[in-house]
Amino acid sequence: MVLPVSVAQFITPQLAISGIKALGKSYDKVIFPGLTRFDVSKVETVVKMPCFKGPEHPSDLLEVIGKCTPLSKTKSANFLLAKKGAEAYEEAAAASEKKVARFTIGGLKIGIGFPPRIIAEIVDAPLLTDEQALSRAQYYLASGADIIDAGAIAAEDNSERLAELVKLLKKELGVPISIDSLNPKEINAAINAGAELVLSLCARNMGLVEKSKGVAYVVIAEDRDEKLEDNLKRAQEFGFNNLIADPLLAPPFRIAESISRYYAFRKASAQPMMLGVGNVVELMDVDSPGLNGLLAAIAVELDVSLLLTTENSQKARNEVRELKRAIEMAFLAKSKGSLPKDLGFDLLLAKSKSGGVDFDIGKVKVVRVPDANPSIELDPNGYFNIFVDFKKGQILAAHFRDKYDRVFSGTSAEAVSKEIIDKGLVSDLKHAAYLGRELQKAEMYLKLGRGYIQDEDFSGL
Repeated sequence: MVLPVSVAQFITPQLAISGIKALGKSYDKVIFPGLTRFDVSKVETVVKMPCFKGPEHPSDLLEVIGKCTPLSKTKSANFLLAKKGAEAYEEAAAASEKKVARFTIGGLKIGIGFPPRIIAEIVDAPLLTDEQALSRAQYYLASGADIIDAGAIAAEDNSERLAELVKLLKKELGVPISIDSLNPKEINAAINAGAELVLSLCARNMGLVEKSKGVAYVVIAEDRDEKLEDNLKRAQEFGFNNLIADPLLAPPFRIAESISRYYAFRKASAQPMMLGVGNVVELMDVDSPGLNGLLAAIAVELDVSLLLTTENSQKARNEVRELKRAIEMAFLAKSKGSLPKDLGFDLLLAKSKSGGVDFDIGKVKVVRVPDANPSIELDPNGYFNIFVDFKKGQILAAHFRDKYDRVFSGTSAEAVSKEIIDKGLVSDLKHAAYLGRELQKAEMYLKLGRGYIQDEDFSGL
């Protein structure tokens, strides 16, 4: 059925009712576009046929039908699929909690069959103020982290400051806190301050590190001459409990070698393992979602207990959030015995599964548009400088006329542009088109975690 509107949001109950009645017969089910704004039960009561909302895009219709049972009268099928996927993961994660753990870290069960827990590292933590460290930790937790790590500074002794930070984070956050250092003085200070996880024990420091029943210890082979298995045995002889093996994920070009060590270790032992995701993501100029998806799938397959990451560089922005989604996808797929696809939620940011909408030009006149004219004509009502605040997740549009007089802040290009227009600050149509284009680009970059610069062309492959 074709209605006399070009956009699904423009469909009204009256248009739908008249269109269905014009068909002249009854149907088992009427499916509206998912972007329809109203409750379709308003139509159902009049036409006496079951009405539901389908997917937001027609190209998704075949994928959605049969997967959403029942369809909704108020929510799009895409929303239902995402909700169903999220609920399925929560059920799988809850079911895993019934399993027996090897041990716990602050109440988090560690062992075979549990979703990997994310350790988010505050890099060079001693250099930060209390407020900065706490803000970073809160951001990580909101993004999906399970454990907050206070990262030490190599070749320095900041025992006192690290102890202060551990106490602060423990008090304010109430989640497990770890210390990332090889310095036994820093490790001991952090343990006494309440740290529940130590990264890491090696041959040269384990004889100097304090042993505590309530603390878990990651064990590594620091030098090529050392063997991880020997260090684990040595740690047990020293009296350490709750040990986690880290075969070390090395950056390119030793990834294959590293993964083979993880695989071999898991084949030989059920000992909990940790994998340093950041060792690869931070050291490759490759978009992080794909790397996180692959590494999380490997981690879930090998029953890795802990994934260590950070967002130390600009290109790793949103890293924790991406890794959390990747874990959910991989763990749900494993629990279902399926592939990590068609789960209702995904990690597709720059690409999509939808084919979009085809348009047959037919005999319509085609106007060939030349390259844009670089000349600039200033709007007499002023102009805007646009920025992105990644910490607050906001688009900022600063209005300038003789001087900056106000800044519009919002999470969507649509909301910001409408407010600007309502305030009468755009008088030129070309300026309005430009402003809308740049605001939409800023919103896209905000979601992608990409640094936004006004007027800069998108540079891809």
